[in-house]
Amino acid sequence: MTIAKPSSRKGTLLAVLSNPPTTNGMRTLQRVKHAQETLGYSSMAIANVFALPTYRTDGIALAGVEPDGWLAARSSLTQALASADAVILAYGCHEPSGPARQHFRDQLEWLQAQLDARGLATWMIDGRPRHPSRWHRHTHAQYPALTFAEALPIALMDVTSATGEGRLTPPAR
Repeated sequence: MTIAKPSSRKGTLLAVLSNPPTTNGMRTLQRVKHAQETLGYSSMAIANVFALPTYRTDGIALAGVEPDGWLAARSSLTQALASADAVILAYGCHEPSGPARQHFRDQLEWLQAQLDARGLATWMIDGRPRHPSRWHRHTHAQYPALTFAEALPIALMDVTSATGEGRLTPPAR
């Protein structure tokens, strides 16, 4: 297991999240900032796989029935990827239900093609695209003797691989 170590990396860590919040999203931003600092990037950016805000991610199942919100997210994702030096996938571990599920899968396939084309370093929390709001709970369960700050460098996994390991696949339900 490789432990993420801060370095003198310069550049932007892009966090790819699920969709815009209906709140100020401060907890999420603070967790992404922590990952940015842990990995040693000088700045961070946020982009979403779905463009429409919902109160909870399960709201995407209703809001994401039509392709519009998925397709609308692609322009901001494309812009954010163009200026990113690395990506942390953090859109969550559960697919939306119903017709939105196929749009979600199509979006992940499109995103994977973008990541492959750009060759960006790609990170996840213990190999899964956990949402930042779940990072503390996960690290506490997996590394109970450690503080969040101590566990995060262990949990951050570089999933970049030329062999396809770590490729975006629909999350397990």
